[in-house]
Amino acid sequence: MIDQKRVKLKLEKKRGMWCARGFDAFGESIRISLGIPDTESELDAALELGSLKAKIIANGGHRLVGAKSKALTFNDLADVYLEKEVIPDEVGRIKRVNEHWKLIAVSAIDESLMLNWERSMIARKLKPSTIKRYQNTFKAVLNYGCKSMKLPHPFLPVIGSDSEPRVLVMPNEDRDKIMGCMPEDHVWFFTALAYTGARPCELIALLWRDVDIENQRITLRSYKNKDGQPKSRTIPIGAKVAEVLKELMDRFSCARNDYVFRKLDGSAWADIKAPTNGVMKQFYKAVKLAGFESGVDAAKTLYTFRHTFGTNAGNSGDLNPMVLSVYMGHKNVQTTKDNYFHGGVSDADMLVKGLG
Repeated sequence: MIDQKRVKLKLEKKRGMWCARGFDAFGESIRISLGIPDTESELDAALELGSLKAKIIANGGHRLVGAKSKALTFNDLADVYLEKEVIPDEVGRIKRVNEHWKLIAVSAIDESLMLNWERSMIARKLKPSTIKRYQNTFKAVLNYGCKSMKLPHPFLPVIGSDSEPRVLVMPNEDRDKIMGCMPEDHVWFFTALAYTGARPCELIALLWRDVDIENQRITLRSYKNKDGQPKSRTIPIGAKVAEVLKELMDRFSCARNDYVFRKLDGSAWADIKAPTNGVMKQFYKAVKLAGFESGVDAAKTLYTFRHTFGTNAGNSGDLNPMVLSVYMGHKNVQTTKDNYFHGGVSDADMLVKGLG
């Protein structure tokens, strides 16, 4: 809670009006008209000054901003969050979350509003795991914004839940048949997806500065921690992925800040609108051309590549759940056990030996 004594305001007359002058709880200067002519009584001005002070305290101790002295809203925090580097697909999630929260004052965000939001998403028949992803995006924006602007962090409940563990494995022959229906640029991306177990969004956002061809390592980044800062993990790559990377290096620019995965015309997958959805649509086209049904029941989804990798590694008997959990970028090793173990990574070829 903000100490009310840290907000220091006093009355003064200026240009025929009663004004407030002083400092907010963080020492920021305040000088603002109270909208009352100085011919009105000092008591009326004092009452308005008290109302202004209460609004500043409710605003986390920060002075009010904007032409109409509006309180900080979630939209203000979203703008702060988007000023830093975020992965392309995260921008879309932030915009969808912001559609609901953008006009709500930060000081008004509480447990009740969160639970009402959850009920609205349940009414729209969103899956618990989808609701949880939206909450993670919401909390990342809120926590990062509050920390940046020195606002107190509200206590919020956990909404949504993880999906039930599922076995989602695509036979190698099905994978090869589907990739045989893809153009060369799609094959580059899906080969890396199949032989690294990475999340699609991680490969889409991969930059050349995160690639170490000499030591056969890549660093993958996700924006998932509570402050909205990137979590990263460095993983080994096998021969097939190294071949793809060398092909891309020969074809396109590989400056440090260039995206790695590109289409034949040289444009990056990351540059298209909602790139993960774009990649998914291309995958489903190839699935159809190969004569398969798409979807979870048919084990033909974009995440099937990651699940197949993890299940294959888990069944190999050569590594423990903790090591695979770090490799896959799971926050909780139980997620790894539930999804991939039905069983130290020394090199990537051992991990993918069942995918040949």
